[in-house]
Amino acid sequence: MPDFLQKNFALVLAFVLPMLLIVLVALSTYLPSLFLSTDYNFLYASCTNGRDPYPYRCDDYLQRRFTVTDGRLSVHTVDGTVDTDKDGVPDSNDQYTERIFFHDTAKNESREITLAEAQAMTLNTLLTSPDGVTVSSHYDRGGGDFFLFFGGRSSYGYSLTKGRARSKLNLINNDDQYYYQNNFHFLGWVTPGRNS
Repeated sequence: MPDFLQKNFALVLAFVLPMLLIVLVALSTYLPSLFLSTDYNFLYASCTNGRDPYPYRCDDYLQRRFTVTDGRLSVHTVDGTVDTDKDGVPDSNDQYTERIFFHDTAKNESREITLAEAQAMTLNTLLTSPDGVTVSSHYDRGGGDFFLFFGGRSSYGYSLTKGRARSKLNLINNDDQYYYQNNFHFLGWVTPGRNS
């Protein structure tokens, strides 16, 4: 075997180096995500209009409906007739039903909560948590389980991110291809955190 390696060193090197490069790229891409965590949970809202699973302008409605003042969630009445961009389509729909969710980042699970429960929590509205983790949107182009192979369908989703590390969030109805593109409104990080 050592004679084979000596005689074919360039050939072995030509095979091993690309494989080593692929392994290093895969590790540098996926390894940081395994250790990404935050001590803070968060609240978010989504809505439906009873008929359409992809409600038009739900994000605009949620931004007008919910605000956080002095760490507390406030709810506002939204006029369904306002058309700020004068395109003939109202900015929101008075048929929306909003839903509020508590996301447990340790378990990566969401559960629906009542408005009263949400209003009892203290919220930090910065997109970045006190320990430096951000909730951000992403678009998956339908890749397979390994980055070299493609398959499946494209979808929008949300992740926890810190630097280059990204960990996909399991939100309510996250298997729906288009559900979260315009139907997610981050309300705030719940403070204090688990370890505070």
